[in-house]
Amino acid sequence: MTSDIDLRPLVGLLANESEDVIETLTVGAIKKHRKLVDHAEQMFQLAQAGEQGNVKDATAAHLAYLDAAIEMHAQMSALTTLLTILGRTPKV
Repeated sequence: MTSDIDLRPLVGLLANESEDVIETLTVGAIKKHRKLVDHAEQMFQLAQAGEQGNVKDATAAHLAYLDAAIEMHAQMSALTTLLTILGRTPKV
């Protein structure tokens, strides 16, 4: 069942943990992902608005968006792995 897991280190780390512990971690990861999605969207909007202004500000806004998107996608890999290990999507 874990052959397609993205982050194999999490499998070993959580191998001896109870379902309750894994569910708690998964719920936390879902909440964190939602915040990261919102932040990335805000940075995207700032980057879009920055394109009409100062080039230096636009570059900084674009870099901030890229950084937020990378963080969001990296955390999504952890969340996806937790969901696979848990075997279901918990209620949040």
